[in-house]
Amino acid sequence: MLKLDWNLLFTLINLVIFYVLMKVFLIKPIANIMEKRKKLIEDGLNQARSDQEEALKLKEQYEAALVGARDESSKIVADAKLSAKSEYDRVMKDAQKDAASLLENAEKNIALEKEKAMLDLKSQVAGLAMEAARKVTGQRDYSEDDLALYDKFLEEAGDQHGKQP
Repeated sequence: MLKLDWNLLFTLINLVIFYVLMKVFLIKPIANIMEKRKKLIEDGLNQARSDQEEALKLKEQYEAALVGARDESSKIVADAKLSAKSEYDRVMKDAQKDAASLLENAEKNIALEKEKAMLDLKSQVAGLAMEAARKVTGQRDYSEDDLALYDKFLEEAGDQHGKQP
């Protein structure tokens, strides 16, 4: 059975002293190190959570900015197309005005040239008629009667020309 002697008492005292020494010099520092590590890990996890939340917020902001940029770019493209169309229409309208003006000026020039040619032709016809009349009458000098005949001829030829289609 169990004997109670001094050895047992010294063993118990040794065990208590050993326990106290182990607790003070081994278990307490290890517990402190474990506590510090636990705190460090918790701080790291908390920091990671806050960083993740911040990253998600930034991602949402960037996505919203990207959608806004896409909308703005499509609006800019639409505005550019509209501006280009209006500029095209304006240029075409100006070109048509210029073409109409050039055509009108050309028609006026043609009419003037035609009238000038008609006057030249009338003058030549009158001259030929005067020459023919002189040859028929045998006169060689020019007089006021000739000029009166010439003016009368031009009047009549001009009236007949105006009546012709």
